[in-house]
Amino acid sequence: MMQIEVLQENLAQALTRLQRIIPSKPQLPILSTILFTAENNKITLAGTDLYIGMKTVVAGKIIEPGSIAIPGKIFHDSIASLDAGKLTLTFAEDTLKIKSSRNTATIQCLPTDEFPDFPTIEGQEYQLKAETIQEIQNFVSFSTSLDPTRPVLTALLFSFEKDGLLAVGTDGFRLATLKISDQTISQLQNFLIPAKAMAEVARISAQLEIEDVSFLVSEELKQSLFILGDTSLFVRMIEGEYPPFQKIIPSEFKTELVVDGKEFENQLKRAQVFARESSNIVKLQIGEKEMKIVAASPAFGSQEGEISIELIKGDGGEIAFNTRYLLDFINTTKAERIRFYMNESLTPALMRPEGKDEFKYIIMPFRVNE
Repeated sequence: MMQIEVLQENLAQALTRLQRIIPSKPQLPILSTILFTAENNKITLAGTDLYIGMKTVVAGKIIEPGSIAIPGKIFHDSIASLDAGKLTLTFAEDTLKIKSSRNTATIQCLPTDEFPDFPTIEGQEYQLKAETIQEIQNFVSFSTSLDPTRPVLTALLFSFEKDGLLAVGTDGFRLATLKISDQTISQLQNFLIPAKAMAEVARISAQLEIEDVSFLVSEELKQSLFILGDTSLFVRMIEGEYPPFQKIIPSEFKTELVVDGKEFENQLKRAQVFARESSNIVKLQIGEKEMKIVAASPAFGSQEGEISIELIKGDGGEIAFNTRYLLDFINTTKAERIRFYMNESLTPALMRPEGKDEFKYIIMPFRVNE
């Protein structure tokens, strides 16, 4: 027997937070549930996919303590559908009864003994400003891979160095690095944190208006723990050798130019209509005062747009990229003016918002057959 009273709005908010962690196609049925625990004057909800786990505390009144594993999706959807106000949750004989002022629902639950235990994390403690987390999310995370067969590339490299933190993300075709120089470093260390987990940290810290994010890293367990107010995020860190990214960043560039971000975006979107039929490839033809953006479709035709540029140095040239990599950069950084650097047509190029020298976005070009 378990019975609690809780406000719908508080419970709905916590369940929405947890819903992003619970897998839609779990390896085990228990992973589709939320562990609901009412004890020691505290109501705790927990969910995990075995890689990321979340615990969050909800304010409420415990009438009778207890613990149950509730199917996550139907619990979330049921609570979200109710009006704001007091709810009474009663659990008995494997069934949860949810009662509001005008509605009653019952949900069949699972035994709690199969729910995975959360680890006890002890290790080096770090602290980042929430705005730094948001910057990493905005400028680096989008460059990571979504391919689970290469887990190292789905992670962000956090490299704590003497002069600050270097955050790195790559999918093998593009690379983003961000240097945070005002970071106090207590221990030099490198580790890989899943980009999906960092997205949750960024989202929750913004939602809860948290200024500083503390996290512990256990090298022994290969786990990290982020403390976000009343919410704790347990993250299994990625193991493996990160690509030697420094080797592909050119030390200097022959050509440097500045382009208006919005004009560049508009022309790329027009070119993308035709580039879809040719692996999303667009050619940039750089002259003294303008850049041509060219895309061709073998089946439908071609598109050529032109924008003004400010050529800082070099003679220009021609280079081709996947349109998506260029548009991802513009959409995530919201750069008004973009600095673009290149050497030859088949060597990596660099882009950054003007004035943001601590950020590098390296893109691998594509060979185009004439």
